[in-house]
Amino acid sequence: MLERGKISCVQTFYLLVVLVSATAVIFLPAITAEAAGRDAWMAPLLATLPGIFLALVISALGKRFPGQTLIQYLQAALGSWPGRAAGLLYLFYFLHTNGIIIREFGELMTAIVLPRTPPLVFHVLILLLCAWAVREGLEVLARVVELTFPFMIFLFTAAILLTAGDMKLGNLFPVLENGLKPIIKASLPPIGWRGEIILLAMFLPYLARPEAGGRCAVVAVLFIGLILTADAAANTLVFGPTVARLTFPTFTLVRQVSIANFLERIDAVLVALWVLGMFGKICLFYYAAVLGAAQLANLRSYRPLVLPVGVVLAALSIAAAENSREVTEYIVKGWPPFSLTIEYIFPTLVLAVAYLRGVGGVSKSPSAGGRNPE
Repeated sequence: MLERGKISCVQTFYLLVVLVSATAVIFLPAITAEAAGRDAWMAPLLATLPGIFLALVISALGKRFPGQTLIQYLQAALGSWPGRAAGLLYLFYFLHTNGIIIREFGELMTAIVLPRTPPLVFHVLILLLCAWAVREGLEVLARVVELTFPFMIFLFTAAILLTAGDMKLGNLFPVLENGLKPIIKASLPPIGWRGEIILLAMFLPYLARPEAGGRCAVVAVLFIGLILTADAAANTLVFGPTVARLTFPTFTLVRQVSIANFLERIDAVLVALWVLGMFGKICLFYYAAVLGAAQLANLRSYRPLVLPVGVVLAALSIAAAENSREVTEYIVKGWPPFSLTIEYIFPTLVLAVAYLRGVGGVSKSPSAGGRNPE
């Protein structure tokens, strides 16, 4: 089989939370505030419902095609050639999205850590680390995230609580000042971020209990909603309408805490833990790309693809945008229609087609048994 490791439901929860939150907590407050103003904190709440729907769709597909990944059951549901074409589309999604994520990582590191260092240096360093993790397999990656997750949540919570003295409740009022339309518009990027849990369809067969994957994903989506709502609300309470003018509002918030409180270097610690979160997110998209490519090509192992795909990702990360402003513009304008189609509409259609055609229900995965090719 291409992947020998097994992960637990708890590890799946950690992976999905890190997958979405690593970038969303940094960019979401400014993006949602630009569209919804002081009501920006409602956008992550609204985005939770589509996320739950997607988790249930992934779970239903996993039960209909046990032992198979998304790339494999696309061919079973749609037919050989249409399924392969759809698989190539998802490979493009994994690679393109990861290129944007890596660029986000490089822009933030350049802005707040080493401003004179070219972003490509950070891109290459994170990709080398991720290449090692991807070669080691899903189980190793899950253990790394499991080890660091409690520290990330603790420091995030501490940073939010330490800003309580600077929060002004009046910044949240009046509620629904401009109606629901701006909130719905502001919720589109968070819905796209929440849809990144589509990656669960690539490692659902490798859960110790795949039948519990849907429940784990729903709990993760709810927890993500709590984190992102708290993040957006804290930024609005402290900065008010000026949140929309900040490039990285959450780090600005943390630095304000560092200056105003005795924990003078909490921002540096949070940056280090955020790097670990980005490491986990980039690795998951990287892993999905190499695993999917190996399955499409019917290879015995995905490991020979790790370095070539890394080179492609490095090139995509440079070509993705000229600067952080272009990255933000893409997230606001280009990302929602692309992500909604790939993450929500297409899996729902695949499930409907599989149901109408009466396919699925038994394991057809070549990785479900047989000898181990690695």
